[in-house]
Formats: sequence, structure tokens, C-alpha cells
Amino acid sequence: MSTAFGGRPQVQHESGRPLDLKLRGVGYRVRVARVGAHRFRVGIEAGEVVRTADVELDRFDRHTGQIVVNGTRYRLLTATHGPTHLVEVDGVTHRVGRDEGGVVRSPAPALVVATPLAVGDEVEAGAPVLVLESMKMETVLRAPFRARLKECSVSVGSQVETGAPLLRLEPLADDDGEAEDTTAGASVELDLPAAPETVPVRARTRRGQEDLRSLLLGFDVDPHDERRVLDDYLAARTAAAEAGHRPLVRELELVEMFTDLAELSRNRPAGEDVGGDGHLHSAREYFHSYLQSLDVERAGLPPAFRAKLAKALAHYGVTEPEPSAELEAAVFRIFLAQQRASADAAVIATLLRSWLREAPPDATLHEPAGLALERLIAATQVRFPVLADLARGVVYDWFGRPLLRRNRARVYAGVRKHLRHLDAHPDTPDRAERVAEMVRSTEPLVRLLGQRLVRDNLDNATMLEVLTRRYYGNKGLTDVRTREIAGCTFVVAERAGSSLVSAAVGFEALGGALRGLAELAADGNPIDADIYLSWENQPESADATAAALHEVVAAQPLPPRVRRLTTTVAGRGGAVMHHHFTFRPSDTGMVEERLIRGLHPYIAQRMQLERLSKFDLTRLPSSDEEVYLFQCVARENPADDRLVAFAQVRDLTELRDHEGRLVALPTAEDILATCLDSIRRAQSRRPSAKRFNTNRIVVYVWPPSALTHAEMEMIAGRVRPTTAGAGLEEILFIARQRDPQTGELTKIAVRIPFDAAGGTELTIGEPSDEPVEPLDGYRLKVLRASSRNTVYPYELTDRLGDFVEYDLNHEHTLVPVDRPKGTNSAAIVAGVVRTATARHPEGVTRVVLLGDPTKSLGALSEPECRRVIAALDLAERMRVPVEWYALSSGARISMESGTENMDWVAAALKRIVTFTQDGGEINIVVAGINVGAQPYWNAEATMLMHTKGILVMTPDSAMVLTGKHALDFSGGVSAEDNFGIGGYDRVMGPNGQAQYWAPDLNAARDVLMSHYDHTYVVPGELAPRRTGTTDPKDRDVSTFPHVVEGSDFTTVGEIFSAEANPDRKKPFDIRTVMRALSDQDHPVLERWAGMADADTAAVQDVHLGGMPVCLLGIESRAVPRRGFPPTDGPATYTAGTLFPQSSKKAARAINAASGNRPLVVLANLSGFDGSPESMRKLQLEYGAEIGRAIVNFRGPIVFCVISRYHGGAFVVFSKALNPNMTVLAIEGSFASVLGGAPAAAVVFAGDVNARTAADPRVRDLESRAAAASGADRATLTAELDELRSSVRTEKLGEVAAEFDRVHDIRRAVEVGSVDAVIEARELRPRIIEAIGTHWAEPDSAAAAG
Repeated sequence: MSTAFGGRPQVQHESGRPLDLKLRGVGYRVRVARVGAHRFRVGIEAGEVVRTADVELDRFDRHTGQIVVNGTRYRLLTATHGPTHLVEVDGVTHRVGRDEGGVVRSPAPALVVATPLAVGDEVEAGAPVLVLESMKMETVLRAPFRARLKECSVSVGSQVETGAPLLRLEPLADDDGEAEDTTAGASVELDLPAAPETVPVRARTRRGQEDLRSLLLGFDVDPHDERRVLDDYLAARTAAAEAGHRPLVRELELVEMFTDLAELSRNRPAGEDVGGDGHLHSAREYFHSYLQSLDVERAGLPPAFRAKLAKALAHYGVTEPEPSAELEAAVFRIFLAQQRASADAAVIATLLRSWLREAPPDATLHEPAGLALERLIAATQVRFPVLADLARGVVYDWFGRPLLRRNRARVYAGVRKHLRHLDAHPDTPDRAERVAEMVRSTEPLVRLLGQRLVRDNLDNATMLEVLTRRYYGNKGLTDVRTREIAGCTFVVAERAGSSLVSAAVGFEALGGALRGLAELAADGNPIDADIYLSWENQPESADATAAALHEVVAAQPLPPRVRRLTTTVAGRGGAVMHHHFTFRPSDTGMVEERLIRGLHPYIAQRMQLERLSKFDLTRLPSSDEEVYLFQCVARENPADDRLVAFAQVRDLTELRDHEGRLVALPTAEDILATCLDSIRRAQSRRPSAKRFNTNRIVVYVWPPSALTHAEMEMIAGRVRPTTAGAGLEEILFIARQRDPQTGELTKIAVRIPFDAAGGTELTIGEPSDEPVEPLDGYRLKVLRASSRNTVYPYELTDRLGDFVEYDLNHEHTLVPVDRPKGTNSAAIVAGVVRTATARHPEGVTRVVLLGDPTKSLGALSEPECRRVIAALDLAERMRVPVEWYALSSGARISMESGTENMDWVAAALKRIVTFTQDGGEINIVVAGINVGAQPYWNAEATMLMHTKGILVMTPDSAMVLTGKHALDFSGGVSAEDNFGIGGYDRVMGPNGQAQYWAPDLNAARDVLMSHYDHTYVVPGELAPRRTGTTDPKDRDVSTFPHVVEGSDFTTVGEIFSAEANPDRKKPFDIRTVMRALSDQDHPVLERWAGMADADTAAVQDVHLGGMPVCLLGIESRAVPRRGFPPTDGPATYTAGTLFPQSSKKAARAINAASGNRPLVVLANLSGFDGSPESMRKLQLEYGAEIGRAIVNFRGPIVFCVISRYHGGAFVVFSKALNPNMTVLAIEGSFASVLGGAPAAAVVFAGDVNARTAADPRVRDLESRAAAASGADRATLTAELDELRSSVRTEKLGEVAAEFDRVHDIRRAVEVGSVDAVIEARELRPRIIEAIGTHWAEPDSAAAAG
């Protein structure tokens, strides 16, 4: 806990750490693992023999209790005296002495670089025993006494933490150096109770569940057998299943518990992880903040995370949030569980795999099981995708598949009923209606035909007619009839230009059917034939099946009129999966059309299977017969091995709410879930190297759709989260929509693509007939980058705008190049991009740099640095900003180059410095892990006082000087991963170096465009362009609502009301006032929103009267501090006060706006905090930076006093600093060197004392006290002291009020400190007017240029 209080929780806990014990002179090694709150696993090693015992300890109080060893119970009495423990067991006392002398521990985190001794070696006092290296400095550990090395726990290259045991020294006698070897000799008989030989199955199962529960809760694993707990439980579970008992309820509890703990360690923010400050943080960072104080209030935890934390703590029996020993023990175990999460995930994965082999739970467990699995998926899909995929598989097997089967059984029952009726009454009058109803069935019917084929006494003509009408459609079919030829029944139907012929036979009768088909084809139209086969002993492989079929087909020559023959093998014994093999005539006879193997030709046509003509397709087993899953291997590039699932939707029933809004498309979504399950199952059997994000789903929708674009977007939004982990490139729906004017049905393609940047955008258009291209070199680079959780640079360029690539010419100048994407030679791609916007139709122009992760993870050397320098030169010539998607592993490290790479990095850094000092703007998106040189470049570009650019980070980005692995290896202090060292949540957001957070790169691009919306200056113009606004310039802000919990104000006007806030001392929310002032039809962009300890300054880019403005507000209500504040600082950040970090934020905001856009300050400013803590944290320096920023500011400044204005803050914001400053004040505000109360108490203390002494009440009591004697005088003297104190308080208030009256805002106007006093209703129009007076019109500036 002490390390957690310091901000970096660490654990030096070792499960079953060996302890050396001696019993009657004989040495033993004992390992004790705490496997539960009160349970232990003890192993006693004597030579090669290990004796184990399960121990339960039940303490009654500090000294008494009972212990159960292998089921045998003993009374216990204990006492401790210094290093000696007295333990009485069933009345027999044992003395245990403790000695840790000789253990050498690590003084700091370090790397072991030398172990000069071997076990058994003897050393003199002061001799080296171990050499460590920490941060490139060696530390030699020396023997504290003459000793023999008894044990060495580390080896060369080991990483060790502070305090970790390194080796154990055994003291040697001074005379001969020989110490008695007490481990030799005969061992002592250990009287350990034997474990019960037989335990009832249910008891074993229950004990196994308890052991697993303890394991998941972070308790110790068995040091002698790490898999013992899981293996024992699986054996007990199998025995329980054989006995008819299924322990599912308690297993669901285990899954729930694992999920509860996993939700505390998610390192990506979820939708509900919104803090009280309105900013996103991950659950892991909330938990680490909580560990620093164990106080939910001080940690600033949002309600959603508090609920998660309470659920997790409840598993440890902790129900109260107050700090206690039980709470500390619980969070310690939670942290251990998080450190061991991968091993615990394997336990849950084993349970899920067991569930996949078992039947769904009974109805009573449907809801709890479904909820548990859905929560598990949400909690693990990022960190443990395999676990999430297994859980999705269980959801489908338990809930999706049974539902499909029930629906299918219902449909099949109706079809069988019709078939039985038609078998008995073939000439029934309603035959056509019954056939039509079977044709409309929403489930596949080939299986039913396969089941009927094995029964020789049934007539399959009706079923063949139904299948013919389903495949080819009712419309256009005429003259459907039955023909009996060569002992085979054929169903023949005519349609324009061809005849459709179908038959159903066993494989052994296929030759006869083909002879009959030849007779049919002797004359008439060309024939498309379908023959359905039952084949009980069909070959195992599809290739062998195709070969056997081809042999029969080739033996029965067919006339040229047979232009296509499809054989559909219904499966073994009517099995679910059926196979289609299509043969077409060629010069050498009938040959198989390999491309569409597995699909009926007309299904393949509807699914646009011909688009996969460049791939070899192999049908794979799927989760349902209605899903056709194919492995597609590109013939030109066998490395392109992808999965494509085809399916059909025959029921588009819509689920709508009572207001008619679309809620779901149940059948379509179920089919999609089946496709995803099929892909995931196939994906899990593929090596990770083949799991590219190139898989596809194609769904043909039979019923015409009337869905709107918005409704399709809603369905796509429901579908997208379910696709995680399936490696999808695209989902394609092929459907038909009726033209609203003509009523004609037209085909449409609804595409949901998944791009490398994590974005998806639904598009609707005509179906494409372009072939799917195999992966080329470019696409492989994209996928390689994606496999590293990065984005290939050229995948971003299309999203930025109109991109033109640039590269170096022979003079090392960037010039446009016309070349294919992905042919860059350096690890940085450069170019110029223009993005057209409503305000800038000609385009917002930027010079763009993008790191290439496929080239040594963006390593930097001369080629990259030359391009950075040239890009800055180009931006300077074009007078446009630089936009940098930074991704780099730092300076290149290789055998061929070394320090010269660092020199080139320094040269680029120098150019960044000169570029930004000359007013150039560099905006950076951290597009992945930035190491070493790149973070320094980022800092020079965006983090210094003079820089204007912004830096945006995402959950997948981090900036580290040294990566985690390198830090660990060098003995430095690191974190659990690179995000813990330099991610946004823990480091870069709180320290203000990252100015914005975005959930992904697409959102980061949107942040940049919003930034340009406020700051972009067209080359040749002088300032950002104005925009139109519908918000009246003279709008009264007084009526704007002020909705803040606990506030006395309901509108902004009440803040400035003499009745509601006469002394202007009541707290209010500054952001509400800022929003009331700004244009309501333009979004607000808040900068440094996640900066810690800077809450009393708010920086926003807004528009006022259509003009871009930097708006700085001083928070006017107290802000609670996180964690334990230092004792030399305030407990809360007080209203109207600038603290060091808020001063730094304000100074940076002013500098960033200088020379670009006006600055407006809304000030309720009582001054700078002067506490020792603030002075220690550079309050003077950052306060002075504000003054310098105001002096150097180029452009109009409007400073508006909205409440109070006192102290040093008056100086750094004084209008005397800048002639372009206008100072306004709202009526009733106060302005002075010091506030009235402190002025009365400090400056006018003598006047207060004089007024107190002159008060008649004091004088009267003084006279009476002087005249009294004895006890009366003592009583009156005590009364006099009390009276003087109360009267002095009154006089302090009087003097303070007089001071405030004298120094009201009118006096500040008289002496020139304030330009004008305005009413609250004038706030917006007067500020807009003041800005407009100094505004440089871009059009006139451009004309002048």
C-alpha cells in the first residue's frame, strides 16, 4: 500500500516463497501458500520427499483459535516474544525462533550483471558477492560478515525490485570457518495427519470451486503444482457429471467474479467511464487513483466505477468503504489478481470450453447465464479476445442455436404436414397453395429431401418442385410437370430460353438418372439440371467426393443441350451440411466449376461468388446449414488466406417500439450472429500468422426492404460491437428496394466496411461486379501494421482530404511525386493535404508527416530526419501548419549506424525549435507508441510556452523516453506497460502535455479539424475567417440556465444580481457562464481538459459573433483535490484562485492565441495561491509567465471582471501591460489590491483595534471591571475578553465593508484600471464590440497583400 500511496503500486509478493526451518537440528524447506482468506497449502521438503497439507486457520482472537490440518482439528494458542513464537497445539507447547540474518536484498530496482560466487563458496567480510546495474550505474554488494553462500535466488540478467531477496549467506565461525551442517543426518518423523482417501463427489466439486474462487480472487497458487487446483476441479466436475450433477450455478458465479475483477483493470475507457469532470478515463487508472488513498471521494471516482468497485470488494466480504485492515487486504488481493489476470483467464477459458461441449442450461438459468456471458464479453474483448470469442461461442450455442432450431423445427413441422397430406392426396384442390406456402418457408429444405431420399416408398416430385421454385423463383416458371424416364422421376419446368430439370436419387442410381437426363435433352430447350443425392458412404473429403461424381458423370455422356449439371449431396444420414458440385460442358467433357463448389449456382449468383474468381474456395463446416463458410486462398498469393461466410435471409420481420421506431431485425441479426460464430470457430483453428482482418460476410436478403438509411445505420450500430475479434474486412448485404416512383424492385448493396483506422461507414449503392483482389504488397503492409495495433500511413491519407505525396529531390527539398501508395523508402511519409470545409471551400492546407510502422517501427535516421527538416521548410514557405501523425521507435539502432543517427535527430530538433519560435504551428497526433527521440520532438513542437500547436492522444498511444522492456532490463523504474509510463490517462493528460484525447485516429482527425475551424489562417490573410451565426450579437446572457448541483443560482443573471449575490462571494460554475457568452450555434473545443491540478482555469476555443476567440475562464467554485494533499497546501482548490498548474495552463493558452485570434478572459480572480506547496511548485514562475504572455500578446484582449479582482493576478492581467487590452467589469464587481476581509485583518488591524476599544459596550464593561474587586472583578474580566473578541469581529466586518465600498468597481474606472462598467445583459454585445474594434478583416488584408 505504501507504493500505491506513492503513485505506483508494486507487489513483491511471491507465492510459496521457500523458508528454511530446523526441527531438532534437521533442516527442512517449507513453502506456505495462502490459497484462501483462511486456508493455506503447506509443502515440507526433506531431500527429494515433499509432504503437503491443506490447512484451515480459524482465529478467535489475537492468541486463540483452531487449526484444521488435512481434516483433523487442533486447538491453538499463540504468543510472540521478539523473534520467538510460542505455539501451543492441543496443550503441547512448541517454541519457534525466527532468524533472517544473512539474507541480502536489492537496494533498488536493478539488473543482475554478475554473480561471482557459487553456492558453497566462502567469502570474507567485505568481499563482493553480487554486482547490480541500475540506470547504467553498477552497484557492488559486499558480504557483511565472513560467510558461506547457502542460496542464490537470482542469475545474471535477472530483473529485481527494491527489497527483493538476492542470496542467503550462512555465517562461518571465526576460528576455522566451518559451520556445522545441520541438514545432514537422519530426518525427523513428521507427524502430519493423512488426507482423507475418499471424499464425496459433491464435496470434491464444492472444494474445487472454492479453490478456483480463491485463485481468481488473487490468493496464492500451489507452489508445488500450479495446475493442481484446476486439474482437481475438472476431475471432480467430470465425476459429478457422471453422477447426474451439473455445477453450473457456481461456475457462473466464478465467471461473474472474474468479470467483476476484470472490469477494474480495463486499460481502455468504456462508455460509462466518464469522470465527474466529464473526461474519459480507463477503469485501471481509476483503480490506481483509488489505491493512493482508499477513499472514493478523494480519488474522484464516478458513480459507475464506484458500483464496479463495490461489487468486486463484496467478493472479499468488504461492504463498507471506510479504510480498514480488511479493505487493505482486499485491494491487495485485487491487485494480485490483476497481475495474474492472464493465468486466471486460462481458468475461465477452460470452463467455457467445457460449456461448449455441453447442453444449454435449463430455463431457470437462461437469464443469469446470458447476462454473465454478455458482461464477460464486454469486459474481455480488448484485453482477452480469445476469452471473448469463446464466450460468444457459448452464447450462440446456448441461446442462438436453440432458437434457430426451434424456429426451424416449427417450419419443418409445417412442411412435413403439407408433404404428408400431398403424399396421401396428390390431386388435392389446394395443392398449389400448399406448394406456395412451402416455397415461402424461411428455412432451408434440402435436408428434408435428404431425409426422404433414404425412404424408398416416398414420391419426391412435390419436394423437387418446391426446391426448383425456391432456387429459380416462382415468376417466369411455366409448365411445371413430372416425367418418368429410365425408371427415374424428373420434375421439369420451363422458363425463357431453357428447361429446369430436377431429380432425387441415391448415389448408386446416379448413372440411371443421367441416362434419363440424356433422353430428356434429346430435343427441346437447353437444360439446367439439379440432381439431389443420398450417399451414405460418401468420401470424407470434398475433393474425393468431386472425383467420384466426375467419374460417374464422365461415364454417361450428356448431349450439348445439358449446359449445367448440379449434384447436391444431402449428407450422411441426412446430416445438416449438404454439398453442391456443379459440372459444365467443355471440350473434354463435363468438368466441375470449381469456383462455386459448395453453393448452388443460383445462390452463388445472388451472392456474387464470381467476385472471388481469383481465389480457390474450400467449403468448411459452419454453425448452421444456412451459412456457407469458405476458406478462400488466392492463387497468385497463397499467403492471402481468408474466410468468407455466405448466408440468406428469408424473413425480414421488423421489431418496432410503440412509437414505430425500429428496434431490431431479429432473423437477420441471428443469421449474422451465426456467420460470425462460424468465422470465429474457423479462425480459432488457424495459426495467428493467418488471422488477418480480411474476412467477409455476404448476406442475400430475399424480402424487399423498405428500411430508411437512418434505420440501416441503427442496425449497423447494433451489429458493429458483435464483430469484434472476427477479423472482418466487410459485411455486405445484397437486398432489393422498391423505387418509390415506379414501384420497380432494384438491387442494392449495403456495405459495412472496417478500415485499418478503426472506422466503419455504412454505404448504400449498386452491387459491384468488380472481382475481389488478392492481397498485394501494399495490402500486406496494411495488415502487418494492423497486427501491431498501428495504422499504415497511406490508410490515413484518404481520410485527411486531398493528399499529394511529396518526397526529397536531389537538393533535399520536398517536391510532389506521382507514385503508387506504399513505395516510400523512408519510415516517414510526407505530403500536402487540402480539406475543403464550409468556411474554406478552397481547402484547409497542411504539410503532413506520417510515421510508417512497417519500417522498423518508424526508426529514425538520416532519411527520416531530412524529410522532417524539409517538411518544416515547405510549411514555412507555404505559410501553413504541419500536421504530424507521429509513430516511431526512436533513433535507429543497428550494427551499421550509431551516434550519427542521434546527430540527425538533433538537427531535426533544432529545425523544430526555429520553426516554432518563428511562429510556425505543428499539430501532432500520437498514432501509436512513440519512443525516445520522437517524444522529444513532440515536446519541442507542442509543449513549450511559445508553441501554438496541439497534441492529441488516443487509448492506443503513448510517449516514453525508454520502453518498458528496456527500462526493466536496465534496472529502471517502469510500469505495467508503456501506457502506464506515458499514456494519456495516467501521465500525459494529467501533466497537460497531451492537450486533447480522442477515442481513435478518426476522432483525432476530427479534433484537428475542429482546431483549424478556430485557428486556421489562409496564406495571405491576417486572421482566422469569421463565420456566420444565427446567435444575436446583443443576446442577453442573463436568462441562460445555470444548472449545477448544490448551487443557489438557476440562471446566469442571478450570479450578477445584487439581490441574489450582493457581495459576489457565492460560488458558481464558470463553464456555464462561458457557454452562455459564446455563440450557441457553434461547438466548443476545450483545451487541456484532462490536466490535473489545473481545474481553476478553463480554456476554450469558441466563437463570439462569428469570430474565433480563445476564452479563458477562472473557476468560481471550490474544486476537490484528488488523493491526500500535502500538509503545506490547501485541502481544496479554492474559487477564483490561480494555482501553479492552472497558471501554467493560462499562460500557455494566452501564448497559443497570440497573433492568431482574440483573447477573452472572464475573471473572478482573487489572486494567486501563496501556500508553501504552491511556492514549491513554481507558482512565481508560472504567474510571471502569464504577465509575459500578456505583454507579448499580439491581438485584441478583452478582460472582463465578473465578480472580484484582487491581488497579484491584477498585476499580470493589468491593462498597463498591453495597449490592446480592454477591461470591462459587470456592475457590482470589486477590484482592489486586496480583498476587504484580509485588508481589514492585516492592513487596517490598528483601526479595527481602535474601533473595538472605542465601542460603548467595551468601555462600559471596562469601567465596571475596574470598579469591581475580588471574584466579581475576575468574572467581569472574563466577560470583557469575550466581548472584545465579538466586537472586534464586528469591526473587522465594518472595515472590510468600508474598504469594499471605497474600492468598488467605479473607483477602478476612475483611476483607469477598468475601461467601463457594464450590466450583465450587455456582457455579450460589449465583448463582441470590443473585439471587433481591433479585428483584422481577412478580406482587406488579402487585398492589401
